[in-house]
Amino acid sequence: MGHAHARREAAVGGAVTVTNEAVAHVVGLTVLECYGVVGMAASSLTQGVARLLTRDRLTQGVSVRRNGDGLSIDLYVVVEFGLNLADIAANVRSRVQYQVEKLTQMPVHSLQIHIQGVKRTP
Repeated sequence: MGHAHARREAAVGGAVTVTNEAVAHVVGLTVLECYGVVGMAASSLTQGVARLLTRDRLTQGVSVRRNGDGLSIDLYVVVEFGLNLADIAANVRSRVQYQVEKLTQMPVHSLQIHIQGVKRTP
């Protein structure tokens, strides 16, 4: 082994900005992994029916707003029929808050879960 050269790294200034869209992606992907969730739904109901969003359009079921130093998030989901809705919502809330705070380093001040529909899964 040659002798180690001490490398001096200059500190580079700069900031990381996380867009609301990126936060919405984190939220959408996290929600899909939650027990009891069939999928994300569009925030507006079409003829009173919740439309399931495809994987590449998940962010349409998530609204992210900056709230001082933190985030306010609304999410719109379709859940599985026959399960306790409060349990599903509590699980979604804790997982989404954990993942968003871990990945963005921004606190989630408010997380509203809107259950847009209930669906039987085959």
